[in-house]
Amino acid sequence: MHTSFLIPIYDTDVAVLRLCLNSALKAAGDQHEVVVVDDGSRRTETIDFLDRCKVSGLENLKILQNSENSGVSYSLNKAAAAATGDLYAPVDHDDMVVASGFATMWAFQVYYGVNWAYSDEMQTNYKGIPISTMYKPDFSLQLLRSVMYINHLQLFPNTLFETVGGYREGFEGSQDHDLALRMIEHTKPQHITALAYLWRRGSVSMSVEHGRIGNISIDASRRALEDHFERQGLTADVTPYFLVAAPGKEPQATGTFVSRIIPSAMSKISIVIPCKLGSTAVVGTDSITVLEHCLLAIRQSLFEDGKLAPALLELEIILVLNHEDDLTTGNSLISTFDLTGFALCDEPEFNFSRKCNLGANHASGQIVVFLNDDTAFETKGWASHVISLLEEEDVACVGGLLLNSDRTVQSCGDNIGRNSAVHYVPNRSAATVGDAMHRYISDHETTAISGAFFCCRKHTYEDLGGFSLAFPNSFQDVDFCLRARQKQMRCLVSPHIRLLHFESVSRNPTVDDQTLSLIRNIHASTMTPTDPFALWAYEIPQPRIISRVGILHYLAVIKKLLKRTVFMILVHMRPGPSHPRYILNKNEWRVR
Repeated sequence: MHTSFLIPIYDTDVAVLRLCLNSALKAAGDQHEVVVVDDGSRRTETIDFLDRCKVSGLENLKILQNSENSGVSYSLNKAAAAATGDLYAPVDHDDMVVASGFATMWAFQVYYGVNWAYSDEMQTNYKGIPISTMYKPDFSLQLLRSVMYINHLQLFPNTLFETVGGYREGFEGSQDHDLALRMIEHTKPQHITALAYLWRRGSVSMSVEHGRIGNISIDASRRALEDHFERQGLTADVTPYFLVAAPGKEPQATGTFVSRIIPSAMSKISIVIPCKLGSTAVVGTDSITVLEHCLLAIRQSLFEDGKLAPALLELEIILVLNHEDDLTTGNSLISTFDLTGFALCDEPEFNFSRKCNLGANHASGQIVVFLNDDTAFETKGWASHVISLLEEEDVACVGGLLLNSDRTVQSCGDNIGRNSAVHYVPNRSAATVGDAMHRYISDHETTAISGAFFCCRKHTYEDLGGFSLAFPNSFQDVDFCLRARQKQMRCLVSPHIRLLHFESVSRNPTVDDQTLSLIRNIHASTMTPTDPFALWAYEIPQPRIISRVGILHYLAVIKKLLKRTVFMILVHMRPGPSHPRYILNKNEWRVR
């Protein structure tokens, strides 16, 4: 089993093309091949370099030429047609392959039966200065519907490529996204935790123009996504997402999309709120009664542009009170905020799971939303997102982006592993994209969803047995999600639904060792050592400054910044592009 690296080029700067081809040849060794297609280049230096490559005597280097500029999709298909490898690995003409990472990926293909694999990658600027390392999660269908996160390096069988018909012309700029969306309809890719690719950003291409996402790429991805949903028998509204980094700033394209399936029918929503009457919280300088604040926020969220949101025309509120609370007071609170619904009283002795199950049993809606009383919606028309995301039967539950009272991020899904259970917070600022996967602006799979805002179809909730009474205080949401994932169902977080969460003001949020031990014992056979969707590289602990550990930590940070500054100065003094030396040394060049 050997690999063909497919490299389309057009008027490429020879300095970066030389690095690209030599890195691919280093990875190829004597076992694999490199297939280059020149898409009608006109630059003399590019043509001369390719002529030298043709007479280099390298048997595993093929140079093909198009008579005219025919586009990247045509060129990649031509490269594939000339390739003899069992596996294909597309490479952009100004990027680099990391040989050690490729070797790891290839080993997984050969020895572990991986069909289609993708790796982590490093981003650099044109000069070769590292910008970030893109650590990727395991395969997430919803994330791929939001952004082309798989990217490079990919290894996939030639048979899979031929089955889907190769690259489609007319999708240049997002041809990789379109291909991936068609291939996932036949098989699922596997993430290999190896750094196998260096993505040199800043040069001009159809997908990136001077470091910004190109309009051609945005339109091509949008059409590819619409076609993907159509092939699934679904109609979807696909909208590019633009991020406003700061007030007064021009919105910037992010390369992400909000994909919303148009529901076959409008569903009734039942909001179940387990609560204790009279609970208060201090928010800033104000003291609020959390339940009243929550109901007011629900009422205000019903309106979009001053009109009642269609998705919320049918909505009921179910308050599940403590045993000692007054039922009449609960019912009157619902009426006070011009909402419909009713209140119930729980049995004596607190059990959060039992309260949720009681509310769900009395719910008349097709969709049940479990909502903490210490929350407040920030997003208008949030229910439209929920109804759309729950349209597919393999989606077990949907959550949102939870914010603290100061509007810093509290949770973007929960990372659950055998040795840890934490809220995922790669960046405290909700105004950012979050991480390299853009998960503050992209819908995505997660291992578990916080019970503070937990949405599911009623029949799914019943099929999975509801919340387990074995978890009276916490982790009933985690247990539910892990049971759902055992049945190959997906748990989604949509950062386009945002809520404030004043974190357990009506009960003690502490998780005891017995609960942690129980969740691990119940799910020992399926719980992985680390969360499959976690990007731990982004979760660096920040010690207190006034401490021995803190002083040593920040001295190390300063030292690293100084070294990076010197490195950047030296790199900028060089006339051409560079790269990390561990990827390719000059004595390893095979073409010059």
